[in-house]
Amino acid sequence: MQRLLNGLSWSALALVAGFCGLQALEWVLAPMNGVVGGGAADMALGWLSRMAVFLVMGVTMLVTALVILNAAGRAGRENLAVAALATVAGCVVATLTRYAIGATPATDGAAFMVLVFTSWIGSGAILVAGYVFYLRAQSADADARTAELRRGALETQQLATRLRLLQAQVEPHFLFNTLSNVRRLCQTDASAGRAMLGQLTRYLRAALPKMRAHETSLAEEIDLVSAYLGVQKIRMGERLQTTIDAPQPLLAARVPPMMLATLVENAVKHGVGPLAEGGAIRIKAEKAADALKLTVADTGRGFTGTSGSGVGLANIRARLAALYGERAALRLEANAPRGVAAVITLPLS
Repeated sequence: MQRLLNGLSWSALALVAGFCGLQALEWVLAPMNGVVGGGAADMALGWLSRMAVFLVMGVTMLVTALVILNAAGRAGRENLAVAALATVAGCVVATLTRYAIGATPATDGAAFMVLVFTSWIGSGAILVAGYVFYLRAQSADADARTAELRRGALETQQLATRLRLLQAQVEPHFLFNTLSNVRRLCQTDASAGRAMLGQLTRYLRAALPKMRAHETSLAEEIDLVSAYLGVQKIRMGERLQTTIDAPQPLLAARVPPMMLATLVENAVKHGVGPLAEGGAIRIKAEKAADALKLTVADTGRGFTGTSGSGVGLANIRARLAALYGERAALRLEANAPRGVAAVITLPLS
């Protein structure tokens, strides 16, 4: 029943009405019916009376054909024999319906009904063929929409899988480096090692719930970075100076997890860490038009031959491209008076 109701759309009924209107006009213009010479009023009245009869027959034929076509299924609608059966059955039922509503002269009886059937069989074939093409077009559109939805779902799944793989790549790279620092410090200064383990516990407590998240807030990311810098501060002592500048209105902004932490780790490992005197790291968040600009600047040794080609930076670029396309970017620039500034720009949300 639902499929039948779906088939009886306004487009299908408009097709039948247009077809019946043309049939009624043909009947009015036929000289044998004696309507043409009676004036415009007689022609209009004749057209309306025939239109009503033909519309009843057309809708009846459509419903009958639709029942047969739907019962045959999609494969049946592409079968000529099924279409022919639907045409014949529709004409038979339409003719009987015309007789039932009193639109067949009682004096003519069966002979007139046979005449009506034979005169409508060709027209009915055209009507059914037109409707079959209409159903096929609907089916093709539905298939196209279904295929598009499946493609979209597959692309979304592939994107999610890619992001999970990229993020999983960050976790061991980030954590193993930190654990290596803890082990090295415990071998040289047990007291400092215990303090670093405490800071590492704080870091892990903040990091682990967020590592599988799709996004996090800037405030949570800064808390994570602060915990990481607490670990590094114990290792480097006065050689490491840090400042964090993040305005309160920006702390609720949504950002991808672990990106800021990766930039800070790079600044420590490749920037200030290799210098005997150490250096300073400044983390700054600011609004630039409709974008969020995150900067991690260090006063370390500056650009080297391999700057910008590490795993962490490649991971960030890939994640930004997957999440935001061309609306986000990572760039490296020289810091003053020395060092490197890594800048992430992403849509503000």
